[in-house]
Amino acid sequence: MATSLFLLGSFGHWYIMYWQFKSPKWIASIYPYLLAICCTWIWIKASEYGVEGFNGSMWSNRFLFFVTGVIAGSVLYPFHFGQPFTMKVVVQLGLAITIILVSII
Repeated sequence: MATSLFLLGSFGHWYIMYWQFKSPKWIASIYPYLLAICCTWIWIKASEYGVEGFNGSMWSNRFLFFVTGVIAGSVLYPFHFGQPFTMKVVVQLGLAITIILVSII
């Protein structure tokens, strides 16, 4: 559950931060701010479930939060901005996922 919520919040956060480069009026509208409130609540719940799921480990939960942000970016940068999915990105994504696997073990 924590992973799903962190992913949802990370996708929302990506739009809050980066959609302004596609639509300059975005940041002047109310939508990124409403989305920020929603993402904050989602992340609070994700942290609750994550820390519980990792038996109280704050570090593992923090790394899960980081990795879901990397995953969201790896999907949305190529999709919206046409930035290539290079070998460098593949290696970074692999390292990020490895961090979570170590936390689970």
